[in-house]
Amino acid sequence: MRHWLFHPLLFYPLALLIAAFVIAVSLEPQAWPREPAPVASARVGEWLVFQGEAFNSPSVDAQQQEMTVPRDFFGRARALNIAQKPSAPPPSTEDQGARILLSPEDAAALAGRPVTIEVSYNPLPINAATGLAVSLRGDGPSAWVSQPAPPQSATLRFQMPAQSSVAAIGLRVLSDGTDQAYGLEITRIRLAPHA
Repeated sequence: MRHWLFHPLLFYPLALLIAAFVIAVSLEPQAWPREPAPVASARVGEWLVFQGEAFNSPSVDAQQQEMTVPRDFFGRARALNIAQKPSAPPPSTEDQGARILLSPEDAAALAGRPVTIEVSYNPLPINAATGLAVSLRGDGPSAWVSQPAPPQSATLRFQMPAQSSVAAIGLRVLSDGTDQAYGLEITRIRLAPHA
């Protein structure tokens, strides 16, 4: 005797729905790239902290950098992976790099004040970059401050000069290698404006 679930009027539509669901889930729409948008920081004392969801919608200068945002199953950002394209020149004042766009409140807190920036990162298991450059991006050109990035998880501290207008945090990875893209996984960025 057949089970009622295997009746053709139930079984075939149900099989089509299950197949459509499996195909939709395999496309991972929750992990598709987002349009660049400003994000607000979490405030921890004097620090503006960007991590996790703050990496949801960054912007990138596609000529110099490659960027991906690793996400969990539900599409929540976990980190920010950036890599320097092969044979890319060192950053100039006009280069944008990968940028975390700031909310108006955060931009106002940083404008016209020297800033300490701490960037925590994990090296990529293969082809890790050897340095990191940071910049506070605004209306015009702004300088990049760079440091070597040791090949283990670490936090780099940058002292940035005051800038009149700030709209984003710029990140560029640096590498001497020219054969492939070299990068880092950024896990947290903290900024402290000074008087």
